[in-house]
Formats: sequence, C-alpha cells, structure tokens
Amino acid sequence: MSHIPPPDSNPTQLLRYRLEIADLTDADSIGRARQVLMGLGLLVDRIEAGEAEVAVASAQDPGREAMQQALMAAGFSVQNVTAESS
Repeated sequence: MSHIPPPDSNPTQLLRYRLEIADLTDADSIGRARQVLMGLGLLVDRIEAGEAEVAVASAQDPGREAMQQALMAAGFSVQNVTAESS
C-alpha cells in the first residue's frame, strides 16, 4: 500500500524521520538496515547503533508503516519512528 501525502502538503517539502532500531549493533546490521531504507527511496542522513535518521521529499514519502514493515521483514525491531517536516 502506498502512502499518499495530504492534499495540502508541498510535494517538495523535505520530511525527516528518526527511527529507533534496537538491532543496529554492528557494521553488518547497520549496512543491512541502510540498504532496506535506501530501497524505500529514503536518503540516510545518519545511521549508528540503535538509531537512524532519514529524509525524503514528501511526494516520495513511503510513510512510517512502510518503513517499519520493511525493517521488520529484514529482521529488525523498530521501537519508535518520529517525523518532522522542514
């Protein structure tokens, strides 16, 4: 299912997400999570043990649920996803 931005959103507005992912513990898991997030069309700003920050233009935003589902399908446990627009 595709995430559709609200009609009043600016399609070029940059959205940022902060994801808390407990399973990011080593270089291998961080690399795998980066590939999953990039596969959703997200720009990975920062990824380190336990946390990732990503950005996307609102028109291409896959949505929180898609991020969580993709990471869970890859074996990751997502504790929290917070969003902010810029």
